[in-house]
Amino acid sequence: MSVLKTIAVAGSLAVLTLGMSALPAAATAEAVGSAPQSAQECLAYLNSQGYATTPARTDACNSLVHAFCIEILEDSQVASAHAAIACDLARGRDSLANRSRTPAS
Repeated sequence: MSVLKTIAVAGSLAVLTLGMSALPAAATAEAVGSAPQSAQECLAYLNSQGYATTPARTDACNSLVHAFCIEILEDSQVASAHAAIACDLARGRDSLANRSRTPAS
């Protein structure tokens, strides 16, 4: 397990155990954005691009940190461009422009 994944898991466990107060102020502000997180949209986008839902991809879409989301998806064989769009959707940064982009394969 890479260092980033270990940190992501530890951070997620801290949030689940201690609530949002376990995160530094910057992470809290980022996690409480204007739009709610939507792991379902992230997974739906990945499915629409031909990727199966796996535990690793579900964890990525539920990640509180965008960079960890992308790294986990890329480690699970998702193309970089698809990972970036899916993680944007997971964080509530929905954009039809993102969905209509056709990344180079």
